Amino acid sequence: MIFAETERLYLRALTYPELPRMTDLLNDWDVVRWLAVVPFPYTMKDAGDFYTDMAACYARGAPELFILAQKTDDLLIGAVGLHPPRDVNPEPGEVEIGYWLARDYWGQGFMSEAAREALKIAFARPATRLVGATTALDNDASQNVLRKIGLRNMGEVPRDYGALRGDDTVLKWRITRDDYEKESAA
Repeated sequence: MIFAETERLYLRALTYPELPRMTDLLNDWDVVRWLAVVPFPYTMKDAGDFYTDMAACYARGAPELFILAQKTDDLLIGAVGLHPPRDVNPEPGEVEIGYWLARDYWGQGFMSEAAREALKIAFARPATRLVGATTALDNDASQNVLRKIGLRNMGEVPRDYGALRGDDTVLKWRITRDDYEKESAA
């Protein structure tokens, strides 16, 4: 099931046969060290549990995860997610964006391309009033992606949700529906 496409990518559903590849890609510390809730090492059991959760979202018609696959070969290279915020006190209508990309695909603009499309998906949903994210203070690559797609740095905040790794302080990012619509119209 393809949810969206860009010039080079499909944003589509995760399939069961892709779990070994996803497991291999997420067993790279340089990828996973930035992700607050992905276990490391990442096992086939982790992938299977995650797949079960995502399949339920797809079945409900409320996808939270979009696999990034190159159009040239439909090969999984990463993912972008739109999920309920982990904050203890989320704002009404808030959605959190998160993503990861396999190391071999870094520095080629894939994540900015995919995240921009995910933002369109988020704001096509009438209930979405704002899209937020958090990054580690030193995760420059992720911060660049968020800047490119229009999120604004709201400054340092204490992490108010449990994380498997990471600092207790993060940068908070956000874009409101009004700001998104103004930027899209420009």
